[in-house]
Amino acid sequence: MPLRLRPRRPALVVSVLGIATAAVLGCLLFTSNSSPRATAAKADDVSGRASACLAADSASSTGGGTVAGIWSAMQSAGTQHGTNVQQMIEPATTAEQAAPHLAGLLVQHCDLIVTVGAPFGRATTGLASAAPSVPIIAVDSMLSSSPANVTLLTGSDAAARIAERVNSLQRHTARS
Repeated sequence: MPLRLRPRRPALVVSVLGIATAAVLGCLLFTSNSSPRATAAKADDVSGRASACLAADSASSTGGGTVAGIWSAMQSAGTQHGTNVQQMIEPATTAEQAAPHLAGLLVQHCDLIVTVGAPFGRATTGLASAAPSVPIIAVDSMLSSSPANVTLLTGSDAAARIAERVNSLQRHTARS
């Protein structure tokens, strides 16, 4: 009598069912509403130091030495007077592209915002109305007029004037 082999269908069925079960469980675990969700990060400076923030478009930062000179002056003034300084270089070519980046500086509680170049300079007008208490300096903005809290600067004395403003920033209490 010839030997007959039994097909291994039960093993195949069990394997397929196992994979399907694992896939369903994985989907449930990753899409379940009862699982804890990450909360949005909140920027907060608990150091009590004032913050000065520099924002420029990438074209302005590579063309000429304006951004480098202002950044150097801000760092020096910040070190001497205990002020936090930061810079943000973004590839914005329009005010619409620059505006969200400037809004992010408000969320980071910058006490002074300095912009260099036309895209960020033009975006300061919207920012100024959203945060009238935050002083803004727009360097080489191509603007002919500005809101009251926006100072327009051009030329070689911009770095020195910005350093003076960074020097004058006062320490503040940590924000909640």
